[in-house]
Order: sequence, then C-alpha cells, then structure tokens
Amino acid sequence: MKLSLYLGSYKNVKVFIHWTFSILLLWIVISNWRQGVPGEDILWTILFVLLLFGCVVLHEFGHSLAAQRYGIQTRDIVLYPIGGVARLEKIPEDPKQELWVAIAGPLVNVFIFIALSLVLVFTGYNLETLEEFKISPSTILIYLASANLILALFNLLPAFPMDGGRILRAFLAIRLPRAKATQIAGGIGQFLAIFFIFFGLFNNPILVLIGVFIFLGASAEVSHTRQESFLKGYKVKDAIMMKFPILAFDAPLSKAVEKLLNSQATHFVVVKDDVAEGTLSRNEIIKGLKEGDENLTIEQVADFSPLKIDTDQDLDEVWREMLSKNKKVAFVIENGHFLGILDQENISEFIMVKSALERQP
Repeated sequence: MKLSLYLGSYKNVKVFIHWTFSILLLWIVISNWRQGVPGEDILWTILFVLLLFGCVVLHEFGHSLAAQRYGIQTRDIVLYPIGGVARLEKIPEDPKQELWVAIAGPLVNVFIFIALSLVLVFTGYNLETLEEFKISPSTILIYLASANLILALFNLLPAFPMDGGRILRAFLAIRLPRAKATQIAGGIGQFLAIFFIFFGLFNNPILVLIGVFIFLGASAEVSHTRQESFLKGYKVKDAIMMKFPILAFDAPLSKAVEKLLNSQATHFVVVKDDVAEGTLSRNEIIKGLKEGDENLTIEQVADFSPLKIDTDQDLDEVWREMLSKNKKVAFVIENGHFLGILDQENISEFIMVKSALERQP
C-alpha cells in the first residue's frame, strides 16, 4: 500500500501503518515539549499511544478473523492517526454473520479491559495517582484498561460507520429487508451525528468532527446499500456493454489521447491481433504522459490483467468485487470467449434507470 509502512501479517492479513501516523507522534512530542514536560514523561506518553494502537490492531483482527470464519477475507488493516480500518472483501449479507463480525471488534477491547483489570487487582493500584493526568509506570496499565473500555463503548454507538451501526442493522435485518434496515440504522446514526455537532459547537469542537464523520459515514452506507439492492436479481448480461472504443496495443499513446478528447469514453479495450487483451483508462493515459510522452506505445501503459467475469454472474456480486479490487472495468466472458465489457459507470447508470422505473406509478 502506497505511503504506508508494512508491519507484518497474521492469518494472511497484512498490517500497514499510514505515514500520517508519524504526524501524531511528532505532535505529541512537540506539544509536550512546549509545555515543559520532562523527556521521560514524553516517552511514557508515546509508549501509551503505541500500546493503545496495538489494541486497535487487535480490535481490527477481531473483525478480520470473525469474517474469515464465514469465508470472507480481509485485504489489509491500515492504522491511521484517528484509528484503524480492516478492509474486508465484503460485509456478510446474513444478519447473524454480520452481527458476529461487527461485535467481534468491541469484544476484543472488552476482553483486554477485563484482562488488564485483573492484573491491576492482583498487583494493586492507587486511584489517587489518577487525580493528575500523567502517564507513568504506575498509571499506564489503568489508563490502557480505561481506554479499551472507552473504545468498546464508542464503537458500540448505533451509528455508521461504527460497529454499533452494523450491529443495529444486523438485528433489524433479521426481520426487515437489508435496504430498509440500513435506512433505519442510517437515520438513527444521522440523528446522533446532528446531536454531536450541535452539542460540540457549544462544548467541544472534537465532537463536531466526530458528528460530521458519523453523518457522512451513515449517508455513504445507506447510499451504497440502496444501490446494491437495485442490482439484486440481475445478471451481468443485463448490463453488458457491447459497443466500446478499442485501441491497438502497438499504437502510440497520442492515438489514445485523440480518442479521449474526441469522445466521452474514459476506458478503452486494447486489442492484439483482433483479440481483446487489456484495458486502458484515462488515469493510465495521463500517467503515461507524465512519465514519458505521447510516443509511448499503448502496450507500455495498458493493464493486461483485467478482471474477467461471466455473463451469468450476479450483478450485485460482480459490482462488489469490482469495488473491492478497484477495477473500473471488467471483461465479460461467455463460453470462454470475450463478449463485451462492464464498467462501474455503466452499472451506476443501470441503477439510476432501475430507480427511475421503480418510482413510476
């Protein structure tokens, strides 16, 4: 993953830390140093942050390993300054499976809280040391235990994109259609978001940012699920594109630029000896121009490992696969022969048409 440091992997799940994480550590050092905090205390604070994000990794592994039980793989786990993200290939459609995958993360934090609390009970602790917020050898465990409990409770808020929103959706989806369940859960999430924004304006600006984050996450989840619901029951052959622009693999990039400027097409099929071999996108054209010039051959910049799908595959499954693999266009194959293409823009247009027809009296 670009601009991220690879930390390792477990159960085929790779863990990365984004470069912006270094900004968080730098901010901790500079802000504490300006306040005259001793260097030893700064080191303990950094250690606490690193341990806390270690717990965040375990939280995300909770989701990932639970998803693996249902045959769903995780592309990777990425740590950002605001938390971690486990990028699952897809969210389970079975409500009970989604419930277990969603709740697995907070349960990990609850387990860590209980484990650390037991350690503190047996080793002893002094609550008076908490009167002044200071990370030290005598307080780091109790602060870490408290932080895990807060993480669990915060993630259980019934609002997307938090785990609580997915848990709520899973419970509702047991009795309601998934799209309706998502709409209700998303509405509750947006209500909470507005409350956070309003309350934060008068009390804490951070709550405003959290509210905006929740509102946008809830809106995106509702929109995504609604779009997905329109695709159910349809096959790839219902949305296939039979007419598309082509380019010869040995043609100069200038030819692609010419077609790009003279049409609305953003993806081209690259052919070799009249056989479709790959694709060329607008982004790949621009990248080729930046790294070389318009005399480069299309073969040098095209993608010759396109996603290949069958005409009888479910359209909603293919759409999710294209999103997870970041493939804007796919080759449609029938009986082993190239038949046409399917791209994300065409799927979006297909959704808009079906949505308009559904609203007709």
